[in-house]
Amino acid sequence: MPKFILLFFFCWLSLHANAQLAYRLKADILTKTRLVDSTFQVSKGKIFYDMNTKKIVYDFSFPRKEKVVLFDTIMYQYENEKLQTTSTNYLLPEQSIFHFMLTGNLDNFGLYESNFNATNVEKQKDLVVTTWSPPEQLKPLLSKIEIATKNKQIYGITMYNSDEQIINRQILKNYQLVNGLNIPTEVLLATYLTQGTVYQIITLSNMVINEKGNDQIYNYEL
Repeated sequence: MPKFILLFFFCWLSLHANAQLAYRLKADILTKTRLVDSTFQVSKGKIFYDMNTKKIVYDFSFPRKEKVVLFDTIMYQYENEKLQTTSTNYLLPEQSIFHFMLTGNLDNFGLYESNFNATNVEKQKDLVVTTWSPPEQLKPLLSKIEIATKNKQIYGITMYNSDEQIINRQILKNYQLVNGLNIPTEVLLATYLTQGTVYQIITLSNMVINEKGNDQIYNYEL
C-alpha cells in the first residue's frame, strides 16, 4: 500500500522540541502520492499516538474509511471496526517521528540510540550535513544516512543502500511551534525503487498535544 511507504523512513527522524511532559499527539494527515506508473493517490485522515500505549493509529476517511494500527512489529487494518488483514510492520512506534516529536530527541535525531556513529560533519552553503554510519547488523541494507540541518532545524535526510545508492530522500518544510514542539508540517519524500521513483507530499495540520479523553482511539483495541 503506497501510502505506507513513508512509515519505514520516519523511524530515522527526530525534531527540535522542548516538551518533556508531552506524551500524546493528534493531527490531521494528508498524503499525495505519485506512483511509478505516474498515477496519483490521495489519502487523508487523522493520526493518533500515545507514548504510553505505543500504538500509532491512522483513522483514514478518504479514499475509504479504515483504521490502520501499528503496534510492535504488526500492522492491523480495520474496516467497519472489523479486522481485515495483518502484516509485518517495519516501523516500531517508539522509533517513529511521532515518538521523537514528544521526547525531544534533538542531539542525534535518534540515530545514536540506534548505534549509528557520526563519521563526518561538513558545511554545504547554508546547510550543516552530518554523515551517520550504521551498526554492523544494518550494513547489508544501509551504507550511511546523511542528516542536513538549516537554521538549527532538520531540513533533509538522505538514505543510501549498501551500494551507496540513494534509496530515500526527504525534505522537511513549514515548521510550526506547537506546545513547545517545533514541528515540520510538510514533508517531501522521494523513494527510489528498482522499477522507478515514488514521490509523496505529506502534510500535517491541526496538531493537538496531550488531548484529554479519546483513550479508546489512542489505545485502540486489537
